[in-house]
Amino acid sequence: MFNGTMTEDHTVLELSTEIAKAAEAALIPLQDDLAEWLSRVLDIHISASNFMESLSDGVLPCKLAQLLQNKAEECKKQGLIAQDLPRSRVRYRANARRGSFFARDNTASFLQWCREIGLEDTCLFETEGLVLQKQPKDVLVCIYELARIAGRYGIEPPGLVKLEKEIEREQTNPRPVSAVPKAKKSPVGALDVEVMKVANKSGHGLEIKRISEGRYNISGKVVFVRMLHGRHVMVRVGGGWDTLEHFLERHEACKMVRVSRQITDERGIPVPDDFFVINAKYKGSPPTRTPSTKRGTSR
Repeated sequence: MFNGTMTEDHTVLELSTEIAKAAEAALIPLQDDLAEWLSRVLDIHISASNFMESLSDGVLPCKLAQLLQNKAEECKKQGLIAQDLPRSRVRYRANARRGSFFARDNTASFLQWCREIGLEDTCLFETEGLVLQKQPKDVLVCIYELARIAGRYGIEPPGLVKLEKEIEREQTNPRPVSAVPKAKKSPVGALDVEVMKVANKSGHGLEIKRISEGRYNISGKVVFVRMLHGRHVMVRVGGGWDTLEHFLERHEACKMVRVSRQITDERGIPVPDDFFVINAKYKGSPPTRTPSTKRGTSR
């Protein structure tokens, strides 16, 4: 019984660790993109590797809020926008130490400003989520939403937001079907090469068919694929983005591991109690959430 429990715990831990690492790796391109954007618009230098740490004292988010407030006020004076703006400017302590009360106060001020400018709660995060770096994905969702708003005020958006606009234009005015005779093969572009590299490396065996430039059918699901900064192969998923590698992992045919154990009933008699840990294939997911592993039992 002891060995069975140890094996069960070890198997579940391995799967949980694998899933967590994959989800964390999928955030790196987003952090890379926003780090480049914040460095440019705030005239600072941060990178994907220190993204959350750089924001965790709440100072940079507040500086971003001040920048957007100033740009919005300029646009309103020129009659370019009609929306109501936050009445007061966000205030913060520039010398706040990470993890301190002042870091929490800075973050709370930033979040209040976000609400006043119109961000929904689904685009926000908990104060501790930033200060203690517990909610990196929610922080990314929030900053990206502000980046979309910034585009209305004449601030050049980050790479993924530009790609979103490109896809929106393509959906409004679809590219014409190529007039090249069927006997001739379509030329292989740089994106096609990168897509095949990721597919071959992942080894998931999903069928990938090119429909047109930047548009693919992956095991029956039509998706838009783009290169981000020439380094990351990204898939447009609902209202968000995912790396192609993580997308293939999540849409792989159902993987199942059987875990065997024995429990004792109320009379002290050993009873087999096997269950399955399932990494299931999902047909859909919320725009800003990453599907997690489902577990089922079988006796």
